[in-house]
Amino acid sequence: MTADATQDPSDAPQDEGPGCMPAILASMVLMGIVGFLTCGVMTWLIFDKQDELALRSMRGSFIPAVEQSLLEPEEKAATVKLLNTFADELERGRLEGWQASGVMQRMTRLPVLQWGQIRAIEKFVDDHPDQFSADDSLQFDRLRKGVERNKITTIDFVHILTPVLQSDPGNEEAQLVEPLTVDAVREVVQRARTSADRGEIEPTPKDDVGIDTLVRRQIEAGIQKGTY
Repeated sequence: MTADATQDPSDAPQDEGPGCMPAILASMVLMGIVGFLTCGVMTWLIFDKQDELALRSMRGSFIPAVEQSLLEPEEKAATVKLLNTFADELERGRLEGWQASGVMQRMTRLPVLQWGQIRAIEKFVDDHPDQFSADDSLQFDRLRKGVERNKITTIDFVHILTPVLQSDPGNEEAQLVEPLTVDAVREVVQRARTSADRGEIEPTPKDDVGIDTLVRRQIEAGIQKGTY
């Protein structure tokens, strides 16, 4: 009898089965499904609450900030009235989430809070004709025209105003330094010129526009079309 014939059956290789790998794979699949469902639910909740989020932002921060801004009284009153009307429509449930989101996105791009600051810098330039040229003052007209054409946004305005803003220039609600200096304002003028050139705004634009007009247009566009 050969050695193979006398081998103990217990010494033969044992089939250990699939082991724990299927359980691990099943757990991973289950976790993926749970994650997918959670993401879907959170997305639904966010989009479902867009009107509520917009209302809170509008009433809680945006309108109060506009009321404290440097806008001229008439321009400020007209702008606040438009924003309050929009908030009223949200509160009454007359707007859908995509409309609320569209308006809020457009308000974020529109330099409402910086509009009065640019006017203040423009006045400083006009009040110091011995330090600035007439062409320097025109750069602010070009900026406003660029905003009207959606070529210049809040981000551009904050960058332009940085030399004359207080310690936190990245904050959209940062205040102007006091007193203004000629050197700092000259830097603002140069940045305004660069932004207007980049936006391909003509050297002498006509028909200056008010921020209340732009707010009204963007609210209407957001309600009709949603986001950009």
